[in-house]
Amino acid sequence: MMSRSASDVDVVMRCHTVFGFAEDDAKLFAVGVDAAIVTCLVLDLFMATIRTSWPLLRLLAQAVTGASIYFNAAAHGPVTEHWDMAASHGLMPVLFVVGTEAGRRILVHEAALPADHDVIPGHRWLLAAGSTWRIYRTMKLWEVGYSEAMARQRERAIFHAWNEYKAELKKSGLEVGSEEALARLPRKLGPFGLTVDEALALPDQMAREELRRQQEANKRARRLELDRERAEHAAAKERIAHRKEKVALVADLRATEGVAAADADAAVAAANTRAQATATAAAKAAEAEAQALETEAAARARAEAAAHDRQAQEDRKAAAEAAAAAAEAQRRETETRRRLLDEQARKEATQADIARAKRERAEAEKAAAEALREAAETREAVAEIELRAVEAEDLARLSPRERAARRVARMILARGGVPAALPLEDIKQALGVSSPATASEYRQEAAELLAGGYRPDGEARSPAAV
Repeated sequence: MMSRSASDVDVVMRCHTVFGFAEDDAKLFAVGVDAAIVTCLVLDLFMATIRTSWPLLRLLAQAVTGASIYFNAAAHGPVTEHWDMAASHGLMPVLFVVGTEAGRRILVHEAALPADHDVIPGHRWLLAAGSTWRIYRTMKLWEVGYSEAMARQRERAIFHAWNEYKAELKKSGLEVGSEEALARLPRKLGPFGLTVDEALALPDQMAREELRRQQEANKRARRLELDRERAEHAAAKERIAHRKEKVALVADLRATEGVAAADADAAVAAANTRAQATATAAAKAAEAEAQALETEAAARARAEAAAHDRQAQEDRKAAAEAAAAAAEAQRRETETRRRLLDEQARKEATQADIARAKRERAEAEKAAAEALREAAETREAVAEIELRAVEAEDLARLSPRERAARRVARMILARGGVPAALPLEDIKQALGVSSPATASEYRQEAAELLAGGYRPDGEARSPAAV
C-alpha cells in the first residue's frame, strides 16, 4: 500500500482534473489518504496496548480505505464501468487493513488486553429494544461493561419476578414451597433464561439470601451500637479529665489567694500551712470525685457491655432459629420430593405388575389351550388304540372275559403300566361289575397279559399273541 504503482501515479496526475485538485495538491491528497489509514490503524494498536481502546479509529480507517478505493477507481471514469480497476486499486488497501486487524487480535490475545467485545450485541436491539436501552443507559451512566450491566439487569428482573410470585401465592392462598406453588415457577421465570432446576431452586436461594441480608443487617446494627458506646465512653472520659483539670485549677487558685493574704512572716507561714492543707484537701476531693466518676462510668460501661452481650446472644439464637427453620423447610421439601418419587415408583411398579400379570395370564391361557389340545390328541390316540384293540379282539374271536381283561390291561397302560396304580373302583365302573373281588381278578389277568407282552397297538397284527 505504501509503494504506489504506475496506475496510482496516473491517478495522482488526474486528480487535479477529475476532483478539482492542482497537480501538487493531488499528490498531497493521495499521500494524505494513505497516511490517514496508517495513522488510524497505528493509533488503534497503540491505544489497545495502553488499555484505552477506541473502536471509532478502526471504523474511520475502514471508511477511509473505502474512500481511497473509490477515488482511485473514479479517476479513470465511472466506477460501474471500471469494476476491474476498482478491484485492483482496492486489493492492497484491503489486505493492509485485514493484516493490521489480524495483528491487533494477536496482540490482544497474547497480552490479555481488553478486546472491545464487551459491548451490546446488535441482535439484542432488535429482539428487546426497551430493556437493551436500559442496559445501555446503565453502562454509560455507571461506566460498566455489558456483562456486568446485563447481570445487574437480570438480577433485578428476577427479584421483581420473585416478589410478584410471592404476591400471587399470597393472593391464591398457597404456601411457598408447596407442589402447586413450585409448578408455577418455571413458567414465571422462563423469560429470564432460568432452567427448570434453577427455577425450582429459587425459593431456597432467596431464603438463603434473605437470611444472609438479615445477618448482615444485624452485624451492621451491632457495629453501630458498639461505635456509639465507644463514642459515649470517650466523651465520658473527656468530661472526667475536664473536671479533674478544673478542680486542680480551683485548688491552685485558692492556694495562691491564701499565700497573698499573709501580712507578716508568721501569718505567711500560717497562710502557707492553711493553703497547703486546703490544696491537699482540694486535691483529695478532686481525686475522690474523679475516682467516683470513673467508677460510675466503668459501671455504666460494664452494664452496657453486658446488655450488648445479651443482645448478641439473642441475635445468635435468632440466627440459629432461622437456620433451623430454613433446614426444616429444606427437609420438608426433600421429603415432599421423595414422596413424589416413591409414588411415581409405586405407580410404575404397579403398571409393571399389571403388565406381567397380563403376560402370565396370556401364557397360562396359551398353556391351557396347549394342554387341551394335547388332551384331545391323547383322547384321539386312546380312542384309536381302543378301536384297533376292539378290531383285534373281534378278529381273534375272544370271549367277553378275555375282552374285559384286555380292556383292563389298556387302562393299566394308560396309568403308566403299573397294575397297582389302577383303582378297583375304576375297573368296576368301566366293566359294570359290582364285586371288588371280580374287579381284582380282572386286574390280575390284565397284569399277566402285560407281563406276557400284550400291547394294544400290536394285537391286530398278531392275534396269536393273545
